Amino acid sequence: MADYGGSTTPELTRDQTRTPLWLFDALDREFDFALDAAAMPDTALVPDAYLTPAENSLVVPWADQLHPMRSNSNVWLNPPYSDITPWVTKAKAERRNGLTTVMLVPMDATAGWWPGTEAQELRIITGYNDARGKWRSGRIDFIHPVTGKEMKGNPKGSCFLIFRPEVETHSLKYVTKGSLMVPDTLQVAA
Repeated sequence: MADYGGSTTPELTRDQTRTPLWLFDALDREFDFALDAAAMPDTALVPDAYLTPAENSLVVPWADQLHPMRSNSNVWLNPPYSDITPWVTKAKAERRNGLTTVMLVPMDATAGWWPGTEAQELRIITGYNDARGKWRSGRIDFIHPVTGKEMKGNPKGSCFLIFRPEVETHSLKYVTKGSLMVPDTLQVAA
């Protein structure tokens, strides 16, 4: 049952759109991800450690799938937006198992899947002024699964939900899309 209304992406491709590489790279520099928990073989962002629908990421323990050469337990997750609820539930369970999960989701605190303060950190992706002072939207243009091109017209903003083990505090931070797009300029503000 779908729990995310508002998507304008055609239903046949909605759950297969890809994260832009620049966005993943910005977070990977910080977290050095050891697993992509929701991927397809040709689009996995952690090439040697990913879970596909065939492996059923919602059932298998993520710790058993971590990249063997990584010394951390950090997981990247851009879940299928047609049903985000089980992915939030799984990220919370894996947190209790000692894994950190960074989820890219729509910024929609009114949705039934929204974890509230169960995520240790919320990072909202905001717009920014470019080098010429022009305002640029913070909305993410996901990659079409067939054409490989950016899909314009995302109707909602995005954010990162970060589930961290052994952390009981909760924080709200903001990050501009511009700092995510330019290597080594990631600035996270409280």
